[in-house]
Amino acid sequence: MIARATSPSALEWKKRLDSIVGVPLATLRGACAWITRRRPAPSGDLRHVVVAKLWGIGNLAMVLPLLGALRQRHPRARITVLTLERNRSLLERQPTVDALVTLRDHGLFAPIVDLFRAIAILRREPIDLFIDCEQFLRAAGLIAWGAGARRVVGFDTPRQYRAPLYDVAVPLAGDRHMAHGFAALFRAAGIPTDGVASHEIAVEPDAERTVEALLADAPARPYVVLHPGSGDNFPGRRWPLDRFAALGARVHAEFGGTLFLTGAGLERPLLAELEARLASEHVTARRLDDALRLPELVAFLACADLVVSNDTGPVHLAAAVRTPVVAFYGPNSPRLYGPLGDDHRALYRPLPCSPCLTNQNGKSSSCTMPLCIRGIAVDEAWGAVHELLSRRFEPAVVAGGAVARDAVAPCAPPPHA
Repeated sequence: MIARATSPSALEWKKRLDSIVGVPLATLRGACAWITRRRPAPSGDLRHVVVAKLWGIGNLAMVLPLLGALRQRHPRARITVLTLERNRSLLERQPTVDALVTLRDHGLFAPIVDLFRAIAILRREPIDLFIDCEQFLRAAGLIAWGAGARRVVGFDTPRQYRAPLYDVAVPLAGDRHMAHGFAALFRAAGIPTDGVASHEIAVEPDAERTVEALLADAPARPYVVLHPGSGDNFPGRRWPLDRFAALGARVHAEFGGTLFLTGAGLERPLLAELEARLASEHVTARRLDDALRLPELVAFLACADLVVSNDTGPVHLAAAVRTPVVAFYGPNSPRLYGPLGDDHRALYRPLPCSPCLTNQNGKSSSCTMPLCIRGIAVDEAWGAVHELLSRRFEPAVVAGGAVARDAVAPCAPPPHA
């Protein structure tokens, strides 16, 4: 049964405003470019490049390695990242980021004010190249226009009317993983991407030390993370909480170890309910909802032995620090957003209407009965979890924790920046 949502979320209203204002302005920008004739592409070493990625912390995990490729191609360029204020802590110490310009995403007027502020900031230094990594929103492309960027590259997403915003519009394929889509975008901007990792995030030393102190009293390994939320876009991506609890109880019964619950903001009630459900199964879990900023979350995921999550940012953050993942999909397709690599399992039971969240429809769905994700049984999830944990741990079947097959370091080594 598919029902219509009756009250759009704040994020949905922002998407609608982006469309209502952005589509006619994109058309105007295209007309102006046609009348004035587009300038030739900048050549030689660039002096200032802006890369924009607003929503989607998992998308940022795929874009970050490409900044290293950009630095290699233009070693003297100043690289500015345009993103949301909530992403600042993840990016401000990344060695390939020279400057940050951020937008607030709470309320209605703060984002509009920050949009004009971002244009004013970016106009201070001529922009040779602007790479817009947004898949359907037009805000970043409008900022590029307002800031006077000499060359703008972005996605031409079907049904989103964004192509007039760009000097180079790259078709966004609906059947290609977004990591490969971002790489194609950078190649269109003249950045070679051969050999660039699809996901990679450097773990900050300070964050790693904070997490090691946090885990000093963790009773036993394996460390298994349960992430029952799905961010602020479409709660239909969430696997049912009772199944998370049943899965957590099985992990504890066979492998012992320590269960951790992660989430933030509006996800906190989910963590409280999952904690209570696990307690009813006589399983204790540690909630980390108030303990971790983004850098600490990345460092913590690097220390974990397995992450079990809905289709949301921690899936890609965990993959970026080489931690095995079991992830649940339904409204989204793992073909586009699944964790890449052999050490992960994406569980997906598509229906004829799947996927209903696509870049072509602005990642919006009116479904109130997500039977796709509810079609994933606990037994199927347990099979994937057991397979991945058994690679490193002997089942314990006692409360003391599993026995590692080989030495397990306190935290996984961080990847190179």
